[in-house]
Amino acid sequence: MADIQIAAQHGTQQPIGPVVWILMSGEMHEGGEILGVFLDRELARGAFVTAAQRIHRSFGIDDIREDEDGAVRLEGGCDWLSLEPHTVTTALELDA
Repeated sequence: MADIQIAAQHGTQQPIGPVVWILMSGEMHEGGEILGVFLDRELARGAFVTAAQRIHRSFGIDDIREDEDGAVRLEGGCDWLSLEPHTVTTALELDA
């Protein structure tokens, strides 16, 4: 479980602009569901670890990786978990 906690704690470069972190889980090739939306990565850590522990108990952890933008992806059996940054649009964007 230490790998899960390390990945959830380790941050790298952030996208430019306002960002929310979306925690999702699902089954490979079957889609997924949003488990939570967080204003920063640190706030999502507890929910990420809890969801990762459920996958670990059911299937074990096959792969866990962190992207350059700080996104964390975990796979276990046919289940997956992701915590990804998404830029928030705060003004109407007009096509020129």
